[in-house]
Amino acid sequence: MYKMIRQFTFHHPKEIIQPTFWLFFSQAFSILPAILAYMAVYILGQAFSPPFTLDLPLLIKIAAIGLGYVVLQYIVELVSYYNTYGRAYNDTADKRIAYIQKLRRQPLGFFSSRESGELISSFASDFANVEYTMCYWLPYPIGVGLLLLVSFLCMAFFDWRMAAAIFTMLPVCAVLMLRIAKVKEKHSRQVMEAKTKAATQLNEYLHGMKDLKAYHHTGSGFDALEKAFSDLREVSLRDEAVTGSLSTLCASLIKFIVPVTAAAGLYLLMGGSLTVLDFAGFLVLATKMTEPALTLVSSITALRGMALSGERLDKVMTTPDPSGTEEISHGERYKFDGVSFHYTGGRDVIHDVTLHTPAGALTALVGPSGSGKSTLLRLMARFWDYQDGHIRMEGKELRSITPESLLAQVSMVMQNAYLFRGTIRENLCFGNESITEQQMMEACQKAQCHDFISALPEDYDTVVGEGGATLSGGERQRISLARAFLKNVPILLLDEPTASLDADNEAMVQKALDDIAKERTVVMIAHRLKTVRNAEQILVLEDGRITQKGTHSQLVGMDGLYSRLWDLQSQAGNYTFKQS
Repeated sequence: MYKMIRQFTFHHPKEIIQPTFWLFFSQAFSILPAILAYMAVYILGQAFSPPFTLDLPLLIKIAAIGLGYVVLQYIVELVSYYNTYGRAYNDTADKRIAYIQKLRRQPLGFFSSRESGELISSFASDFANVEYTMCYWLPYPIGVGLLLLVSFLCMAFFDWRMAAAIFTMLPVCAVLMLRIAKVKEKHSRQVMEAKTKAATQLNEYLHGMKDLKAYHHTGSGFDALEKAFSDLREVSLRDEAVTGSLSTLCASLIKFIVPVTAAAGLYLLMGGSLTVLDFAGFLVLATKMTEPALTLVSSITALRGMALSGERLDKVMTTPDPSGTEEISHGERYKFDGVSFHYTGGRDVIHDVTLHTPAGALTALVGPSGSGKSTLLRLMARFWDYQDGHIRMEGKELRSITPESLLAQVSMVMQNAYLFRGTIRENLCFGNESITEQQMMEACQKAQCHDFISALPEDYDTVVGEGGATLSGGERQRISLARAFLKNVPILLLDEPTASLDADNEAMVQKALDDIAKERTVVMIAHRLKTVRNAEQILVLEDGRITQKGTHSQLVGMDGLYSRLWDLQSQAGNYTFKQS
């Protein structure tokens, strides 16, 4: 139980104290009518036994207390609601933010090792479970369990036999519910896995819609999605059928509290060891004990099902953050020394790489697809941590620098430019609200996107779809490049920034990059070698290794991969399609 509390409270178990106290107080207060009824039965019963007198003033006081109880109960329930449900909603909102902040700090390797549906399902359903568990399923068994224990001790003080009769079904049901809880946990895990697969399949289906339509596979694509949701339906129905029927059986046993109490009371009454008034009073209390006892045993099963959500969230929240405590105020160059890297469970994709990037100059990474260029760029941004060797920035080990401090020195443009849903202005000023209109327009002019933005219906205030879907690939690329220019940092990392541009725009963007390289350190991946002819340093990668290094004029005169690629691209420029 304590482990579960720690998981649901994100390792702040004291959060459960206040809602548990108020739920205990609220439930204890709800027993007051039964106590008043018990007292009224005694007063009325005394009128039928010697000396046959009715204590009317006391009966009126009890009635007055009952009326006052109605108002007081409203106040207690209101305060209790705020300190259970209201507090749980606020705390869960904070937990959602903490969860997102945790994800933000994780390297890309964290996300590549998980299905997209797992995180989507976790954020959607697990936090809903946390919310309800924190305000109900966790406080209830603790608070009501304590209340039932106190009630049993108080009843036992008056008559232990009747107290035992009232609570005799609880141990039986508790044992049964613990067995049901194990079955529930198994089925809940299956349901959670099915939800993850369904969410992953739906996400894949929506993102792959263009390709599915292009290859006329929307039907077969839908089959996989339909199967995922069909499996989810089956395991959900199985979960409800098995655990639901067992829970109903247990609930039926709990409802035997009143008949068992009545039977025990009649036996003692007929034996002369119990008075009629005591019998009537305990019968009233038995009816009041049924509801909390019923909810207590049902909460045990529900809690086991909810526990999986706590485990999954806790697994993310306890993932170690990237190391690093040092701050860096200004970085202009990288130095690699014998760096090797592999993805989780895979072979090395970077082998014993040693290089340095001159400050205020353009370093180009070239080579065939799969040679490790993009991986090298991501290591510079510390999207992944290398396993062997050293990467230093201004003499400091990259792993010793805090990720926030490192990324404050770097701006990146990825090959597949991504824009967020919103206006072009919001995307350009992303993360930097102090950018002026003049600065924004100058950056867009350098990136050759000002003209087409100005031609849009609402120019810079035009809303683009998710991922920039309403723009062409080249337009997204240029806006992403302008956004990188606006981030005033000393290092610019570019992954094929001119890949989606036509010849005219490529030439103009290339000129802008040449100008930028005079002010910043630029590391750029390029497949079209003519775009990096003016680079101060060109690194040629093959199979994760640097095989050549130098300027364009030096490399083109050497016998190696660079000169072969240059010859092939020069020849390809003269190719034309011929009609047969």
